[in-house]
Amino acid sequence: MSTEARSLSPYATDAVQQALRDLLAYRNTPAKYQETMVTIGHYLGDELEGQLPSTAKCLVVSTAEDADFLSRGVIDSLAKKHTTKAAVFWNNHYPIPGGSIAPVVHKYLQPGFEESNVLVIVKSVISGSCVVRTNILELIERLDAETIYIVSPVMHSKSEEFLRKEFPDDIANKFKFICFAIDSEKDLGGEVKPGIGGQIYQLLGMKDQPVKTSFMPDLVKKLAFG
Repeated sequence: MSTEARSLSPYATDAVQQALRDLLAYRNTPAKYQETMVTIGHYLGDELEGQLPSTAKCLVVSTAEDADFLSRGVIDSLAKKHTTKAAVFWNNHYPIPGGSIAPVVHKYLQPGFEESNVLVIVKSVISGSCVVRTNILELIERLDAETIYIVSPVMHSKSEEFLRKEFPDDIANKFKFICFAIDSEKDLGGEVKPGIGGQIYQLLGMKDQPVKTSFMPDLVKKLAFG
């Protein structure tokens, strides 16, 4: 990676920068990688919590693969001071000519989610706008969100621009982005480099996308079944 390929955001403290390095170092050690993702989730949640008014009621929206790791950290941090609900989506993400799509095949919405006034979209890495766009569209008409936060450890340099173009101004103007690193390179397969070290499913010890393996996050088991 060239030195110009990654820039750090103002939120990237020394501890955050070490955690980003740990993601790359632990790419072949799923247990340590998972622990690091939870830690980074706490850092993201702490930063977000500091920006929220006391009246904020948060709905944290997660992909199924992120739910027990990055999203868990975010939820743990936000729930200390704010009413926090969870939404988990099983996206079937696949390429099509000229781009990709990620329809929601299954979802879990925690009862009471409609009362939330802050939408928090969590994603382990944002390389484009596909999954984030889909997950916002699943919820935007079901609650009155004053602000929509998109939070991620790493984003591609073009992602914010692409995402804003996908929505009318009255929605796009609600967007606020919190990330720690911005990468400008992708490999031939579209993976952000260095990003988070590769494909998130394998990095977290999964064989494939959760929608294809009947994977259910512990977060959903706890909230849905106690």
